Amino acid sequence: MTSSDKVLGFGWELHDDSRGSDKFYRLMVVTGPEPLALGLYGSRGQEGAVGLATTGITAEQALKEVVKKSREKERKGYEASREFTVFYVPASLTGAADARENARAIARHFGQHADQAGTALPNASRIPAPAV
Repeated sequence: MTSSDKVLGFGWELHDDSRGSDKFYRLMVVTGPEPLALGLYGSRGQEGAVGLATTGITAEQALKEVVKKSREKERKGYEASREFTVFYVPASLTGAADARENARAIARHFGQHADQAGTALPNASRIPAPAV
């Protein structure tokens, strides 16, 4: 049970360690009044850059966006490193106007829930805390 200040999200993470690479692509959907499709990518252990931040869409459209990006990455050799994970994020992080700015904070909530739920696989990239 969650309180009304939390918004439902779900996501998964892919990893590529082929051809000397060691990179991830984290895909997330945040539902609620302003659904978001988010994707962060980068080298293992980094916060990642925002590669996908789609706003002004429905939750169904957000899911289609992240599935499309996931399939694109899978065709390039990426494999699951965090399985499908349901998570909750503070509503204060979910506004469409701040989607890019809050993407890394949302990813930290995803990572914490994945660790707790046991959906993080051995090849999951560490999601670092914000620099202070």
